[in-house]
Amino acid sequence: MTSPGVVGRLWANLKMVIAGSTLRSKEIRFAFFLVLPALLIVGGMYIYPSILTIIFSFSDVDFATLSIRELVGFENYRRLLAEPSFRAVIWRSLYFAFVIVFVTISLAFWIALLLNQKFAGRGIIRTTILLPWAIPPVVAGVLWGQIFHAEAGFLNAIIYQLNLGSGNYAWMADTTIALHVIMMAEIWRFLPFVTLFVLAGIQNIPNSLYDAANMDGASKWNQFRRITFPLTMPVLLPVTVVQLTWAMKSFDTIFVLTGGAEGTRILNYLVYMEAFRYFSLGPASAAAYILLLLKIAAVLIFVLLQRRFIKGGIAK
Repeated sequence: MTSPGVVGRLWANLKMVIAGSTLRSKEIRFAFFLVLPALLIVGGMYIYPSILTIIFSFSDVDFATLSIRELVGFENYRRLLAEPSFRAVIWRSLYFAFVIVFVTISLAFWIALLLNQKFAGRGIIRTTILLPWAIPPVVAGVLWGQIFHAEAGFLNAIIYQLNLGSGNYAWMADTTIALHVIMMAEIWRFLPFVTLFVLAGIQNIPNSLYDAANMDGASKWNQFRRITFPLTMPVLLPVTVVQLTWAMKSFDTIFVLTGGAEGTRILNYLVYMEAFRYFSLGPASAAAYILLLLKIAAVLIFVLLQRRFIKGGIAK
């Protein structure tokens, strides 16, 4: 038989729990009230334009009044995808983004492995490597434009001084070269960000794994392939996704170096041209959502490939 004292203690504890849950509910409501203005601002800046852009992508829009003349369904999408020039821009955007991601990650691993070694001046070099990341994209575009300038460029000056040519080659006039110059500028700008994260991932790997590998006689390449690369995947995956997204929406460097000339135009720049040069908000909105679908598809493919690599690579 339960004594009255035990029942009293149980009832007191129950009241404390109820009071605590009530207090917790009040704290949650108060916290939500405090962040409500920020939520409204974020909703106004992101959710409303996203919904409006979806509606515009299925509409014929009057640019002057931002009013919808009529709903045209998938006509904007169909018209864009039917144009060979638009399909070329899509393939160029994918090539642009994947090359930037692959080269940046490859260089970042090499630099991070060097910075992980102990040598004099390592701290200074780690600080210096951040400089490209601190430079605004427009300024970086201007710097790279000066390097490849036809008349006063640094590269032409070196060619002339070494008697390798006349030193007046118009690099940016060739759209193929210009596209790869833009890619070099983006790689140079993204490299510090990726390197720091890769370095952090490498430094989180226990040294005992390398000690055991050395005792087993594993070569440096096998240590990298079996230990370093797989164990940095948790850091590398989000960094790669972010970099892939940034690469596919590059704008500033293209604007400064070529002004979006044919052959250097990627999908994000095409959205800008459709909206603010041709004043076609319907096709611009459709192109923006095609770009979004490409980003999602590219990220999903990359995630699946990495998961397959991790399951198969580490298990072997």
